[in-house]
Amino acid sequence: MKSRIAVLLGVLALCAGTANAAEQEDTFTIPESGADYVDGKKLSKLMERADPKAATNIGWLYARGQGGVKQDYEEAMKWWRFAASRGYTPAMNNLGLMHANGDGVAQSFEEAFKWWMRSAERGDAWAMNAVGDMYETGQGAPKSPELAMTWYREAAREGDPLGMWNVGHLYEEGLGTDPNAAEASQWYRRAAEIGYPSAMLSLARLLSRAGGEPHDDVEAYALLNIAVSRFTEEHADEAKASRELLQDLGRRLTAEQKLAAESRRNVLDGEYRRPEKQGKDGSSI
Repeated sequence: MKSRIAVLLGVLALCAGTANAAEQEDTFTIPESGADYVDGKKLSKLMERADPKAATNIGWLYARGQGGVKQDYEEAMKWWRFAASRGYTPAMNNLGLMHANGDGVAQSFEEAFKWWMRSAERGDAWAMNAVGDMYETGQGAPKSPELAMTWYREAAREGDPLGMWNVGHLYEEGLGTDPNAAEASQWYRRAAEIGYPSAMLSLARLLSRAGGEPHDDVEAYALLNIAVSRFTEEHADEAKASRELLQDLGRRLTAEQKLAAESRRNVLDGEYRRPEKQGKDGSSI
């Protein structure tokens, strides 16, 4: 299993903008389409508003150098600190991102952890995953798979598919708990049911594992067909892995099994949620 911190930072590039955090788009908080604060000419008016959401988006403009202002990380962080002081979790997530990536400040995963913990304690599911990841990897926080499991479960309770996937991952790998493939499969399926392609791939891998329990090649084949159709261009590696496993299973299945898998796929494809938009990790925005 590859290091999760690298995956986390990729997700961060998508997630820092939404308080409920499943996954978002671009590096920082995204100004809403058509919102007045996207227009840099109206910045001065918004600065008087002292609204944390507006302040967070002003910070985004400075971080990106858009809306008629020059890129200025220090100015961006000033606005995010203001919004964070008002309890606005997307701003906290952004500040953590700046420290994790070393943008405008010296890189410090410890400082990133502090901001994400503040956000997680206020109920932000994305930050819960970030905190869990740092406990899992020991980067920015003492390594503790048990605490990682605690925070992933909190994210899962918020209905976050990445949190569900993370819980399944720990059960499958036996991190912070005894290995339990059956429990892992249940968590992967919960994430898959709400449209998370990465969970479909993980569940298919688990179900198709030689000598594994539970084992169901037909179900795995159906899941992989759905995953392949739902991964976006940004998920090229996972899409490729899904296709390769699909081909391998295709050589093992009989014609009758393939027909059964196609029927099962049609059922699952209709039941599994279709997010309007996905982040780079496959989660719904």
